[in-house]
Amino acid sequence: MYSVDKSNFIEFLENFPNQISTCFENLHNLEMNLDTSRIQNIIFSGMGGSAIAGDLVAEYLFDQLPVPMNVLRGYEIPASCSENTLVIASSYSGDTEETLSAVSRATETGAQIIGITSGGQLTRMCNEKGWPLISMPKGFPPRQAFGYSFFSILFVMRSLGFAKVDDADLNETVNLVKAMVERNHYQKATGKILSQEVARRIHGKIPVIYSTAPYLRSLSRRWQNQFHENGKSIAFSNVLPELNHNEIVGWEMEHPALKDFIIIVIEDPEINKRNQARLNLTKEIIKDRGIEVLEIYSQGQSRLQRLISLVAMGDWISYYLAIDYKKDPMEILNIDFLKNELKKIN
Repeated sequence: MYSVDKSNFIEFLENFPNQISTCFENLHNLEMNLDTSRIQNIIFSGMGGSAIAGDLVAEYLFDQLPVPMNVLRGYEIPASCSENTLVIASSYSGDTEETLSAVSRATETGAQIIGITSGGQLTRMCNEKGWPLISMPKGFPPRQAFGYSFFSILFVMRSLGFAKVDDADLNETVNLVKAMVERNHYQKATGKILSQEVARRIHGKIPVIYSTAPYLRSLSRRWQNQFHENGKSIAFSNVLPELNHNEIVGWEMEHPALKDFIIIVIEDPEINKRNQARLNLTKEIIKDRGIEVLEIYSQGQSRLQRLISLVAMGDWISYYLAIDYKKDPMEILNIDFLKNELKKIN
């Protein structure tokens, strides 16, 4: 069954707790030569897995960040980018063309710039211009370098005095993710594996993942993207309360295709009471349409632990989904095709 995992992709899932520990060891006393008094807004430039890490940091720090943080996916920069902006450019390869374009444009505004990468052109730019650089290890698919990306950004925020990060909380987060590896690895677990069981429930259906604002706004998108890249499965996502103002009406559709959907609701105790009421009613509406609803609960005590537990769970589910579909979770054939064809276009 697991012979389709030709690249031993499961090692990247096992490595997740090590990524957190490595960032803690290397960046615990991070200092950067930046003028924090100038920073009036933050622009985070990235694509794919790098961008989602920026989203999740911004949401995790929703009630801490003293300045607005905008995650930018694309070639351009907004008019708000100025000498009073901190630009965090994150590209695992260092050669993501959209990010490099945005950074080049940001240099013209006098913005302060930080690079987070494993090499490539972004490293060369940082070295040439004297920008602070946080280096990540090579050898990972960008989507599975999430731990390096997320915690690098988090330590940047702490070093700037924009966030409080408790060392004990970080250690407990590492321990929690290690325990999740033991419970979800098919060679280590005893008894049923939750992520494997969820993947089997999803198999043959189109998953729609729902999460709640503000702290888990992008968590559903992370799961969606992992289902796409790892699981080779189309998936969709949305966020409460916004979906109650539009998408919820779409489930009134009278069509046989409704039986092909499955709803995954990401549950967490740190939720606005009105959103909890909305979530309960939303599940009731969808179940009344004969659509299966799965509920996945966060683990851990702190906000950080619960967020990272959900990231890890989504990764494990997407892995087993790929295995069920007899697909190598490493391969991203359509992305590779697009990149190769775009190189031919000036």
